[in-house]
Amino acid sequence: MEFDEMKKIWDTQSNVAMYAIDEEALHNRVISKRNKAARNASKMEGILIFSLLFASGIIWSAMIFKANYELPSLVLSGIMLIVAGAIFLGRRKRMSWQNGFENTMLGDIDQAIANASYQVALSKSSRWLYLTVSVFAVLSVFNEASEWWKGLLVTLFFIVGYFAARWEHKTFYVSQKRSLESVRKKLLQFQEEGNVETGL
Repeated sequence: MEFDEMKKIWDTQSNVAMYAIDEEALHNRVISKRNKAARNASKMEGILIFSLLFASGIIWSAMIFKANYELPSLVLSGIMLIVAGAIFLGRRKRMSWQNGFENTMLGDIDQAIANASYQVALSKSSRWLYLTVSVFAVLSVFNEASEWWKGLLVTLFFIVGYFAARWEHKTFYVSQKRSLESVRKKLLQFQEEGNVETGL
């Protein structure tokens, strides 16, 4: 049931018991959004950390196998490990403030918005990381002039990937945050009209 539909029911019903049931349903919906935002943030962190560690491992395996330790590959692998560590520390920090919100309807939606904002920031940082990885990957391919066409293909691949990541950022992460902010605005509106106690 959507928030607007719930509001209509509260406006037309005078039964106190029905009002309590509807408010509980609304709070459960808010809790669901809060949990979903937290899960999405955890999933994003996990994917990024795993991908960075896996990619770094592949680079090191290739260098050891070929016994060829090129500077671009070494720098790229180091950057990946550092960023993976930074994301892990960011995750620990995020988990530490998860319980810092009030145990209320408004507190739950604020927690959801905080997680969504964290995802937006992480997505922006990931795009910069993507550009950095792209530069070093292209440099490593262009080391051999005879294989310039491989460098061109890699460059085109990363350009397409960048715009895909940009689309994902706006379509999923930014839109999720705006949706949660819209829910918060409605909750405050309901509170002002006396239809719901967001502090419960």
